[in-house]
Amino acid sequence: MGRLKYDKELLDYVEDKHPAIYHILRVLKFMGYTLALVFLYYLIFILFFSSEEEKRMISERRLIEEEYEELAGQTELLEGVLGELELKDEDIYRELFNTNFPNYSFVPDTMSGGYIQHTSRMIDRLWEEVYSCSALLESVTDSLTAIGDGVLRDIPSILPIADFPLGNVGASLGRKMHPFYKKMVFHGGLDLVAPAGIEVVATADGRVASVERAMKLQGTRIILDHGNGYETVYAHLSDVLVRKGQRVSRGDVIARTGNTGTSFAPHLHYEVLLDGRQLDPLCFFNAELDTERYGELLMYAVNTGQSLD
Repeated sequence: MGRLKYDKELLDYVEDKHPAIYHILRVLKFMGYTLALVFLYYLIFILFFSSEEEKRMISERRLIEEEYEELAGQTELLEGVLGELELKDEDIYRELFNTNFPNYSFVPDTMSGGYIQHTSRMIDRLWEEVYSCSALLESVTDSLTAIGDGVLRDIPSILPIADFPLGNVGASLGRKMHPFYKKMVFHGGLDLVAPAGIEVVATADGRVASVERAMKLQGTRIILDHGNGYETVYAHLSDVLVRKGQRVSRGDVIARTGNTGTSFAPHLHYEVLLDGRQLDPLCFFNAELDTERYGELLMYAVNTGQSLD
């Protein structure tokens, strides 16, 4: 039985019957209160509580932003190095052929996936070079600790050309494009681009193991024996200033740069060997160079894809 109301005509209480619209409005009012309450609960939940999935997505987004900033910084550094390499290539081309470098216009699309992947691969190559050099340096440090500091001067640790401009460093150890055959071949040392007649110094104390003169391959070259399995090779020389069996000290002038043998342009081809195995000479220069200049040297060498011999 519903609500009662007093009927003056009947002088009695009768049931109060509401029209259908009244009940519809009451239902709508109840639904409105319910929806408002649900929305309020939802608003409180999303403002003060986060699901595990949301937390994971936020964390991943932050990591992506940090990686992007790091990649952007390394990309900017590589672009600077590539600019310096382009200037160096132009100077070499102009010196060899007495003409201006051909203008090849190429503007990479920085938003393309291919360019980003190429940059990422270049950065990976640089890190591999750094890790390789670091491992070799640790091995050398362990050897010095085991043998004693007296052998330090017997290990090649300086540049074979004094005051060498780092921007003129050429191809390093590894597979490089041959300048004459135009195919990838193994390059066993480091090319240091310099005019003929520049003084070449011994990179460690040692003895002249051999002096060779030839018209092909490495041309006129000197091999120094430093003991403990270390040897260094200086090739494509124009003049030899030492004789076989002579003792030399680190920093002594032993020859002058040239263009003898199978050489594309005047330069010094320099090798470091340990027990007959060719090592990357780049890994031995950090004793002479500070961290910034050593990193600059690595960047130039790694980005040179063609050797000069």
